[in-house]
Amino acid sequence: MSPADGGAVIVFRDVTDEHRENILNRQTLEAVFDAMPTAISVADPKTRRILKVNRAFSELVRRPAEEIVGLEPPFPWWEPGEEADGYAARDRTFHRVFRLPDGRPQPVEISLHYVPGDDGEPALRLALINDTSEERRMQQQLVQSSKLAAIGELAAGVAHEINNPLFAILGLTEFLLKEAEPASKAQQRLELIQQTGLEIKEIVRALLDFARENAEERHVVPLEDVVQATVDLVRRTNAHKGVELIDSYDTSRALVKASPNQLKQIFLNLIANARQAMPNGGTVRIDVRADGDWVAASVSDDGPGIEPDVLERIFEPFFTTRRSTGGTGLGLSVSLGIAESHGGSLTASSEAGDGSAFTLRLPRACEDQE
Repeated sequence: MSPADGGAVIVFRDVTDEHRENILNRQTLEAVFDAMPTAISVADPKTRRILKVNRAFSELVRRPAEEIVGLEPPFPWWEPGEEADGYAARDRTFHRVFRLPDGRPQPVEISLHYVPGDDGEPALRLALINDTSEERRMQQQLVQSSKLAAIGELAAGVAHEINNPLFAILGLTEFLLKEAEPASKAQQRLELIQQTGLEIKEIVRALLDFARENAEERHVVPLEDVVQATVDLVRRTNAHKGVELIDSYDTSRALVKASPNQLKQIFLNLIANARQAMPNGGTVRIDVRADGDWVAASVSDDGPGIEPDVLERIFEPFFTTRRSTGGTGLGLSVSLGIAESHGGSLTASSEAGDGSAFTLRLPRACEDQE
């Protein structure tokens, strides 16, 4: 409006296009914000009340956006007793563990950034949050692989040290057997020494096979052979004491492309867990068979079973019900990581009072995949 003699002139301008463009820009920004794969929350920098979150954030904390917006610290996904002070510093990156509604931990990396207002003071606080579960699992698997390599080197050294005197014992025993009177007590005792020495020789051979194999080297191999080698190793040692091992195989001799040493690690973990679940003895069954384009191997026991709340967290890193007896909670987590790195899966099923079963499924391979 502008003044004029005897009145005023009012000028109207059509801003419909500008209004539509503003709406379109806002909708575009909303869509981009919601489609971002990184979890983002927008909060008031003073009260830290959450003003907005994207879809990735809702999925990360397993809660709908309408339950999140408006919340102030302490948030329900924080660990009990966690202080808000750690989230106050500007433009910093740090690691935290969120607690999901079902109680499972969710490791994350958080980057805080502040958006200034017209006065230069922070007007909004942005939190960019990344899921670091897979990163942690890979780190744990790397640590476990390093330990495995060190154990392999140690086993090779010990095996060679045992072999030298063992060959002398077996050689002298064979020599004495030739001189012993047939059916005499001396012959029986010498035969017992020889039999025990041969058993030790087989254990040493298995240890050397274990030590020589590169954990990262993959080739096509019948899964049956890997399982049989593992079961034989367990039987020759004290690892199966108190339990009966029953292994069965179909006639397919189905192939998988894998690192035999890493697969042996899975089966050793599963058999050890089954044995520990039956302190008073029982039966561990290992079954291998082809299943279409997959090969499945199951390890089951007739122990007391696994409670549902424990079963939900069974593959969670560092989760263990045997902390007091030296359990680390890494065995099943690392085994799952190995299975998934081979394109397969590892699942658990159990009924309280009716034992439990773990099933490894791997893609079936053919000989020309070498």
